[in-house]
Order: sequence, then structure tokens, then C-alpha cells
Amino acid sequence: MPYSNNLKSLKISYGLIDYIKKEGYNRQAFGKDLLAGFTVGILAIPISMVLATGIGISPIYGLYTAIVAGFFTALFGGSRFSIAGPTASFVILLIPVAESYGLLGVVLVSLMAGLLLLVMAYLRLGRWIEYIPESITLGFTTGIATLIILLQMKDVFGLPLQELPSDFIERLWLMTQNLPQIHWQSAVVGISTMLFMILWARFKFRLPGHLPGIIIASFVTYYWNLQGAEIKTVGELFAEIPHFLPTFQGDWMLEMLSLMNSTEIWEMLKFLLPIAFTLAVLGAMESMFCAVVLDNTAGTRHSPNSELLGQGLGNVLSSLFGGFASSGGMARSMTNLRAGALSPVAGMVHAVVVLFAIFFLAKLLVHLPIPAMSALLILVAWRMSNFPRALELVKRNPDSDTWVYLSCFVMILLFDVSVAVTAGMFLASILFVKEIAEMTRLQDIRNVERYHTENLPEEWNIYRIQGPLFFAAADRIFAEIAETLPEKDGIVLQMDAVTILDSGGLAALRRFVTLAENQHVEVYLSELQFQPLKALARYGLAKFGEHFQLFSNLDEAQLAIHEKLSEKPESSAVTNSSLSIKDNAE
Repeated sequence: MPYSNNLKSLKISYGLIDYIKKEGYNRQAFGKDLLAGFTVGILAIPISMVLATGIGISPIYGLYTAIVAGFFTALFGGSRFSIAGPTASFVILLIPVAESYGLLGVVLVSLMAGLLLLVMAYLRLGRWIEYIPESITLGFTTGIATLIILLQMKDVFGLPLQELPSDFIERLWLMTQNLPQIHWQSAVVGISTMLFMILWARFKFRLPGHLPGIIIASFVTYYWNLQGAEIKTVGELFAEIPHFLPTFQGDWMLEMLSLMNSTEIWEMLKFLLPIAFTLAVLGAMESMFCAVVLDNTAGTRHSPNSELLGQGLGNVLSSLFGGFASSGGMARSMTNLRAGALSPVAGMVHAVVVLFAIFFLAKLLVHLPIPAMSALLILVAWRMSNFPRALELVKRNPDSDTWVYLSCFVMILLFDVSVAVTAGMFLASILFVKEIAEMTRLQDIRNVERYHTENLPEEWNIYRIQGPLFFAAADRIFAEIAETLPEKDGIVLQMDAVTILDSGGLAALRRFVTLAENQHVEVYLSELQFQPLKALARYGLAKFGEHFQLFSNLDEAQLAIHEKLSEKPESSAVTNSSLSIKDNAE
């Protein structure tokens, strides 16, 4: 399939079908997918749990998300290697939802985000999501990672804080005040687990470092708790982890909504909708970025819109079966690729592995220590954030990118992600329009021989416009030309380098032609490209008056100028005489 068609395609199960069509599928391929799926499944179990507890809900819902979203996104999506599940970037968005409306709010907002992703897929927005500036993406990820890291410090150090305020400054100040009350056993477990996983990664073992790290931390915690250390575990926060299959939750959601009146439901929806929109946009950005990186590594090609379709279906089904919002995760997906995955079957196997963990490991998972889980979440957030790339962007990229990045980062810390999304996109759009407008240039080519063969009379001039002639650039360009109108009988505008003429550019051109007509100055346009010519035709050439003409090239325009001058010899003589008198007087 040609690359342009691939960007526009929308096909269910594109990743799986594309692999089978091109490579076929046999026992050997399944063996590689089975091994990769098992590897990434083991990785997903503690990460899914810790992300759920980070939101403030039972870890079983994180496992449900990994199972349902992981299986169906792989089955229906547009990438061969992407593994969907809970992601660190969603934690901060879902915390206020869980605090305000509990599990019902988390499930509903995730369902709404999934439906929005389906709409984005239907509108073929997959390719456009990839055009969101890197400065915005990095602003989101580093800002969210900073919040996650600060939130987890309470559990890593065992600080005696039941709840933290939503305001970033207040939260930071409160934790700083309580630092003298560190629970040293919790701090040892948390910090040691983090250092172990960092050192393990440096040795580049194939087995993920968090698995042995969490296991060792669990044994140490169990021993110390027998000595009365009182290190918090998953079982203390959540009595048990149910070992049941994900079940349809639609009836439960309707029952919970029936207990609320219409005003309460409306207020809840008003609260959830902007968060759902942010979840959808952020999830789409993460999934597209993940798919692009995987393609670049593996030399494959994904379908952006099909991936959005898979992510949307995964989120909807995850919400209906007890999970919450999900997206493609870079850590899980890269582990999947490096473990030898060949097709989306590996993603489905990973979901089955997590499912089996609920049955066989549920009684053991309750003994996982909270400080070690928080240490794991801090590392996940750090790796998700890409702080080194953010520092490189600030040092080497243009000032506009730096301002966009810093704006998103600071607004996430001081306000929330929804505000940062809106402000970041607005600022990026303004700066982008400014940069594009500055690309439009005006060149006086009257004395440049390569553009024309004959000398023009002094009362005429030729300008060449280079770049898009749209609302942000057109007024400036025509204002520069308008300054010369009192001295001229005519202006020729060479438009061969103008690719775009929008409604704002048309309006500015019309105002310029009207001004020229009032001063009895002719305006000729030469060598228009297809889009500007089409825009002028739709607008109506008759609206520009008799002093306005179009020509296919400069030679024709110059011939028309000489013919016009030859028709009015007396007028030209009077004009030349007047200019001579004016020069003598000066």
C-alpha cells in the first residue's frame, strides 16, 4: 500500500492482517510471539497494579485494564508491536476523578475517552495527531512525571500523610514539613528497590529488573513486618485481590447512575468531559508516538487511524469490563519488540498471562510492599517523561519551542493537564502561524534580469511574493507594496512562489486593489499556481474591478504594459513632463 494511502486507511485489525498477508503465520512465528507475550505479561503485572493504586483504586482494576485493553487493542489496532494498558500519564488525570466520583467516575471518563478516540479514528485524525509539536508532548510527559514522582514520595518515605492537597505548592510544602517523620524501614525498602532496578538495567539483563526487585523487597518487608516494622503492603490498603475474570459492568453503571438525580449526573458529566477529552488526546499522542518509534526500530509501517480505532475499542471494552483508560505504553511495547515479537498475537498473549496471574498469584500479590511499588512507579514515570530530551530541546531548539515546552510544564504543575493541553496547543498554534507568516517574503525584481527580458517604464514596478499568502502574512506584504502606490501607474505581482491564498489573503488583496484603483494604479497578477487561481475564481474576479488583470507569465504582463502605454502617448508625455518639472523644482 502506498504510504499516503496507509496514512488515510481505516481498517479493523490492520496490524494483524497486514502481518499475515505479508509474512504468513506458522508455528515458528507463534512460538516467538508466545515468548515475547509471556515476557511483557510478567512486566505488565506489577506496573498495572501500581498504576491503579496510584489512582487510588484497587490494583485488580489495573490488571483488568491490562487484560481487556491489552487483548482487544492488539487484536483490532493498527500496529504490530504496540502493547496497550494503564499508563503513568493517566494517573494524574484520574486521581481527581477517583477522589470526586470513585470507581464510577473513573470508568465513565474512560468510556467517554474511548468513544472520543473512535470519533477521531472515524474522522481520520491519526496522521494529524503525529503533527502535534514535540515541545507540547515533552511538556505533558515531563510535567506529569514530576507530579507522579512527588506524589509517590509520600509512600516511598512512609510519611504519615493520609491525604495531600491538590495544589502543587501546598503539596510540596506539606511533604517538606513532614520530612522529619520519615519511616526509615519504608525509606530503605523504597530507595533500595529503586537503586536495584537502576543497577539491574545497566547490566542489560533480558529479564526486567522490577520483577526480582519487587520480589526481594517483598521478602524483606515480610521479615521486617514480623519484627513490628509496620511497612505498608497492598493487602493493608486493599483487603484482597479478587481472582475473578473481568465481567460486564454496564448493569452496575446503570444502577449507580439511577441512584443520582439529573442535576448530579449533569454536574458529573460537566466535570468528566474535559478530562475525557484530555485523556483521548494524550492517549492518542502516546499511542502514535509509540507506534512511530516501534516502526523506526523494526522497519515496519503502522496505520495511524487503525491504531486509533484499536485504542478506542480497547478503552471502551476496558471500561465496560471493569478497567479504565489505556494507551500504548513505550516500556511494554519496546520490551515486546526486543523479546522477539512478530505480530499483535504477542499483545494478546500478554493479556492472557496477566489473566492467569489473577488466578494463581492473587494471594501473593497482596504482600507487595507499597514503598517498592511507589519506587517502581517513579521509575516508570521517569522513563516515560524523557527528561534528557526535554533538556536538549531547551538548550538547542528555537526559543518558540522552549516557550511552548515551559508553558505546558509549568501549567501542569500549577493548574492541571486540561488547562495545559488547551494553553499549550493555543500557544503552539500562535507561534507556528507567526513562524509561517515570517516565511512569506516580498522581493523587488524590477532590476533582476532573470525574471523578465524587457525594461519596464519607471512608473511601473514588479514584485515577487514568496511563501503562503494567508491572513497572518498578507496584510504585511500588501502594506509594504501600498507605500509605493503614489509613485506608480502600475504594479505587477509575480505569484509563482505563492502556494496558498486563503480567505484572509483574498480580503487583503481586495483591499489593496481597491486602494490602488482609488489612486488610478493598475494591478497585474502573473503566473498564479493552481490553489491561488482557484481561490480567486471562486471569490469572483469581477469584484476586483477594471484595474485588475491576470496573466499566465511575466512576459505577457510586460507586453500588456507596453500595449497600454502605447495606447496613451499623450498621457505618458504629460506624466513624464510632470516628473521632470518636479525633479527640477527639487
